[in-house]
Amino acid sequence: MSVVLGLLLISQLNSFEFTDTIPSPQYAGDSFGITIVAKNPSGGIYPYNGYAHLSTTKDDYWCYVYPNRITFMNGVWQGKVMVTRADSLRLRCRRDTITGESNEFEVFSGPPDKFFFLLPGEQMAPGSPEGRLPYPPQDQVAGDSFLFDVYLTDAWHNIVEFRDDSVYFSATDSFASLPPGGQLSNGRGTFTATMRQAGSHHMFVRPGTGSPIDPDTSSQFTVFPGSFAYLLLFLPGESPLPGDTETNVWETPGKAGEPSTQYVRMPFAATVYPCDLCWNRVTGPGDMVKLLSDNSFQFTPDQAELVDSAVFSVQFNTAGPNQNIWTTALQGGLSSYRTQLDIRALATRLEISAPDTVRAGETAYVHVTLKDANLRPVVAAPCRFTVIIGNGDMLDTALLTDTLGKVTARFLCTRAHGAEHDTIKISADTTAYIGIYVDMPDPSLAEGKIYAFPNPFGYNRESVEISYYLQHSSDIKVTIHDPFGNEVYSWHFPQNRPGAQSGVNRVYWDGRNTQGRRVANGVYVINVIGQLHTGTTYHSSHRIGVIW
Repeated sequence: MSVVLGLLLISQLNSFEFTDTIPSPQYAGDSFGITIVAKNPSGGIYPYNGYAHLSTTKDDYWCYVYPNRITFMNGVWQGKVMVTRADSLRLRCRRDTITGESNEFEVFSGPPDKFFFLLPGEQMAPGSPEGRLPYPPQDQVAGDSFLFDVYLTDAWHNIVEFRDDSVYFSATDSFASLPPGGQLSNGRGTFTATMRQAGSHHMFVRPGTGSPIDPDTSSQFTVFPGSFAYLLLFLPGESPLPGDTETNVWETPGKAGEPSTQYVRMPFAATVYPCDLCWNRVTGPGDMVKLLSDNSFQFTPDQAELVDSAVFSVQFNTAGPNQNIWTTALQGGLSSYRTQLDIRALATRLEISAPDTVRAGETAYVHVTLKDANLRPVVAAPCRFTVIIGNGDMLDTALLTDTLGKVTARFLCTRAHGAEHDTIKISADTTAYIGIYVDMPDPSLAEGKIYAFPNPFGYNRESVEISYYLQHSSDIKVTIHDPFGNEVYSWHFPQNRPGAQSGVNRVYWDGRNTQGRRVANGVYVINVIGQLHTGTTYHSSHRIGVIW
């Protein structure tokens, strides 16, 4: 019953009337007051309580008036509205088939607010929140130019005329060809762009420094590669640089990075890509490609079909800087530019010569020759030495090979507390290990005692070897006294010189006194005293027998 009554009430509603003339002009985005009255068939006010739609006579995809739904109370609606589209138009009030229109009035654009990008394929929708109809921009082709438009608009994307603002451009494609700047005329301008890098991109427009106008970003659009035009060869260390504008061969157009150093007879990958004029990868024609060089090299396979890419395994046979390589198509005759790379001799073999045994405190020499895969010497190559087991030390930890590929490093063990096996790691491009036995004549040396061998001597050997162990280097005096305390011979060794170095030191006595005469048979005393300015650092005695 209530539904029928409601339909009867609406059926008595005849029209809507805008009671006041809307002044002209109005400005987009500004509000103004209006009054709308519901009328009955006789022209009187009809007490309508319900909603109606408010629009403009220019509404199409968008509604350009806010609010766009109003509610009548006792046949009257009064309030403020805002129109966003700049145009000559009327307001329209409608409920089902019942309508009413205002007078025609002019809406001007609001104050300048922002720039607005319009790409090919897009349609402007002034007065709308987005500013454009929901149609995607046209796809572009790398290297082809196209026109785009820029407008100065108010907050609702209405064009603001009578302004000639400066504009500046950029894009997500850093290689794009864009006008560095431009000038709008009456709030609009048409410009030319060329995108070079395939992919999805945006363009940007911004005002000059200090301008309050907001910048704008274009819709996202797709740039497709052009037609096949170039062969591009990639080596390890290089990466693609699609869109590259560089044309000088020595600047390696189409790719970034430097080829990494490769090694004699060590395979590495070389990849060929088909590209367009802007160095974007494309689908190749299926031509067969191969590699070429002015230097001695090998590659497999002998040739490969180029559709998406072609990959070769390459090795150069001799060392040297700036060795070149390029690719060519067998049918079309197209060739890439030449890429330069350095080929280094890799030490694949270490030839080592070193003593098996060395006495503690004596210097041993480790001789190493580095050779490459061709068994040729590797010149100026670093070779490192490390003691990984034992108390020995490498006096030379890092050396460069000479013109014969050779190095000589010194090994010294002064910190051993007894005989031990030391292991030395030798590292070049490859690694090797050697062992050296460190002979300590008597472990008691490390406890500060003196060792003499042979003892007694004379009848069996014409000299005695006297050994002592110093924790720290100092000035050393060695004296030999007869059984009555008289000095018969002595030595003096300055600090850090042989005989006064940290570790095991040795002197030899031939049983003669300072006049060069043989001493008499008997027991003699060896004294070793170490001195620094801070005091005595070492003091030990030992008896030896002399028998002729």
